[in-house]
Amino acid sequence: MITIPSTTVTGASRRLHGRSRSFSRALAVLGATAGTRPVLLVTGPAGVGRTAFLDALVAEITRTRSVIEVRGRSELSEVPLGALAPLLAELAPHVESAADPIVAFHRAAAEPGTVIVVDDADLLDSSSACVLEQAVLSGVAPVVLSVVQREEIAGRRAAAARLDRLATTTIELAPLSSTDAFALVKDELGPAAGALAAEEMHRLSCGSTRTLMALVDAASGAGDLREQSAAWRSSWPYLSAELVASLPVDPLETDPLVEDLLRLLAVAGEVPVEQAGTAGASERATARAEAAGLVSTRRADGRVWVTPAHPLYAPVVLTSVSDLLRPGFCAAGADMLDGYPQHRVRRAVLQLAAGQRVEPALLIRLARGELAEQRYTTAITLGEHAVAGAGDDLELRATGEFVVAQSLSQIGDLEGATRRFGAAWDALGDDEVIDEEFVLALAVAEGNHLAFRTRHPERALDRAEWVLGRLQGEEHRSALAAERIKWRVMAGVGGSTELHALAARGEVETPGDLNLLIVTASLQTMNGDLELAEKAVERGLTAADRFRDELPNARDLLQLSRVLVLAFTGRLPEAKREARTELAASERSNPSARGLWRFALALIELHAGSPARAWSLVSDGRRDLVWRDIAGLLPAADALSAAVAARTGRFAIARSWLDQTASCELRDPKAQLYAALARAWVSASTGRPGQAVRTLAPAVARAADDGHRYLAALVAYEGVRIDPGIGSAVMLPHLTAASGAFPLHLAHAQAVAGRGDVLGAAKHLADASLLGPAIDAARWVAEASAADPVRESRARRLADSWTVRAGVAILPHRRPTQPTVTPLTDREWQLASGAASHRTSAELATEYGISVRTVDNHLSRIYRKLGISGRRELAAELGGLQVESPFG
Repeated sequence: MITIPSTTVTGASRRLHGRSRSFSRALAVLGATAGTRPVLLVTGPAGVGRTAFLDALVAEITRTRSVIEVRGRSELSEVPLGALAPLLAELAPHVESAADPIVAFHRAAAEPGTVIVVDDADLLDSSSACVLEQAVLSGVAPVVLSVVQREEIAGRRAAAARLDRLATTTIELAPLSSTDAFALVKDELGPAAGALAAEEMHRLSCGSTRTLMALVDAASGAGDLREQSAAWRSSWPYLSAELVASLPVDPLETDPLVEDLLRLLAVAGEVPVEQAGTAGASERATARAEAAGLVSTRRADGRVWVTPAHPLYAPVVLTSVSDLLRPGFCAAGADMLDGYPQHRVRRAVLQLAAGQRVEPALLIRLARGELAEQRYTTAITLGEHAVAGAGDDLELRATGEFVVAQSLSQIGDLEGATRRFGAAWDALGDDEVIDEEFVLALAVAEGNHLAFRTRHPERALDRAEWVLGRLQGEEHRSALAAERIKWRVMAGVGGSTELHALAARGEVETPGDLNLLIVTASLQTMNGDLELAEKAVERGLTAADRFRDELPNARDLLQLSRVLVLAFTGRLPEAKREARTELAASERSNPSARGLWRFALALIELHAGSPARAWSLVSDGRRDLVWRDIAGLLPAADALSAAVAARTGRFAIARSWLDQTASCELRDPKAQLYAALARAWVSASTGRPGQAVRTLAPAVARAADDGHRYLAALVAYEGVRIDPGIGSAVMLPHLTAASGAFPLHLAHAQAVAGRGDVLGAAKHLADASLLGPAIDAARWVAEASAADPVRESRARRLADSWTVRAGVAILPHRRPTQPTVTPLTDREWQLASGAASHRTSAELATEYGISVRTVDNHLSRIYRKLGISGRRELAAELGGLQVESPFG
């Protein structure tokens, strides 16, 4: 059996993101022994990573087989046997006859276990292609061919076409998805790259894996990839020779007329082509550049508009534009854009770059529009120029500072935003209020920044008190007082009276009203009045779309509270349906919320449905949250993934995360709670469920004290599922505290603690679609009823029927003497996982401080337990153990 490697790719340890299934299929084809030798064709558009895929394949199969590698090269495509020359020289370096090297090649190909790998077969010279065709037709060895997709090659060589027609299996590699591209960037650059930088790399690569890797290599070591206002937002500054070589055309290798056009486009962006004396780009240069594939054109507003054909052409060309030339190109571009309202922002930016004066009032108006469109870098640029040109107009200067402060807050420069808000107040001075409407807007924006962004609601309250002393109009004072409620709630000085007054208020008139409803719903969902939370959600959802520009994630945050309210009030099937609907909607309308909804679904599936499905959801959700975390869920998702890993038998994954994370590093109560649950499941797997439950109890108590009463009760019930006897006694107070939210869970624990009808409680759980807990309860009744065969049989029949209803295969019943999660002990699982990862007995002995003989004895015992013959079957068997049952 050949295993799929976790890392491969040319010259470095790089994951084959998005290629696992194709890679597994390729290995399966090459591992087949029956019938004729396969010819595997790997194809796809240029740049999708065919060479990297083949390198990974070669790295894997060379462990058990010998590989003959042939690389097609464009510079040798006209040289007879040019592609085979390096190989033939290696096979027969001292022969004199020209035929002998060919004989040596055929002999090498006929050796048992040999595989021929041919990359860029469409670049083979005709002689090399002929020799390889003979090898294919002889069928003495499996052959792997790599070619660019047929539709992308106009004049494919006849010999190469004959080769790929002989393929028995074709694997077509598609461009990397955004998720896989983000994961690749994360693997290579780690935390040095922010979400927007990864998105920009994916956009610039245009689906080319080679270009993406060249971007990553060139940006390695860059220190500003987490700064959303850094230079790369306007033009990518990290370039290399490899990056230029990966592009479809080299924009620096062209005639002077086209080069001048490209320089204009690189500086000024899209511009119109000259027409009937109207200013524009050269028509002749445009035609030449379009023929060379360097630019693309479109028709709009009665003009032809020209732009670079690849997003990387502009930054590459900019390296040849001096600082002295740029103002001239900027002025020319601004002139060409005159009279086009849709380009007024670009025209203003070009005018500023050319040193021309633009009225500050116009800059403020344009900056506010850019802020509404979430183009924060441009808003900052326009706002700063407005401040510089405001002169003695204090209100205009304050407005510019205000726009810049809002933009900086949105991109995460919290210190800069705080300074700019202060500068806005300083610009207004201590004189009487110039415009109370503006002062109110400034106070509300700064208050939200201090409360929600910097997490200092007390400072927001202090500013609100100061501003209330300056406002004269009763309407403005009332509006600020209403906004102040949410800051009081966040600072812990707001009472339930204020919250009920909020939920009963009239129309939601401002983004602040909606923000306050979001905060109320979130706080009440975790630890308060679920009815009030539901009311706040309903009122907030009616206004979410009206304030989508100001609060783009409001709807998803409110829906999250709604789903949790549904789950906490026993309407679990409805909660699951809504969460899945929202996940599907986020794919279309708000990808930023995908991680949030996968996290919510994983949490629901873990506690009441299928931990196996929860594992898939939380794995994907965590990857989304790395790049887009709109609710601060990433620490909790990390801990939840460890808990789900332990629940589904992936103890190595759970232990790895727990070992790397000290409890003092976890500040989020939700993360602390699920980290404790992960430790409890790991401990339970070693045959110590009672101890596991007792160690979980303090974490549950802390979470309840920190304002997460309902979530704590949900995890407390996991203690009952780990060990019903001890869990019911230890966790009953926490379930009682949340009895209104989880009456069925409480009834189950009370039935166990009071020696009541647990089977009846299990039926109620099943009727509520809580199949996981119902199956656990019925299995426990069956195992505890060995003296009553009738009751035992009835409990098993119910458990089996619910298992079938859940769509899960029925497994042989475990006896009380068996471990509750896996047939392997903790140490056996560690050693089995290490052996499945191709580590030798000596390496495992060194790691765990035991002898090689002890390792071998353990492995022999593991093979007997699992019913397998040796290491070759171990990886598949362990994988089966991990996913054999969602309720395992």
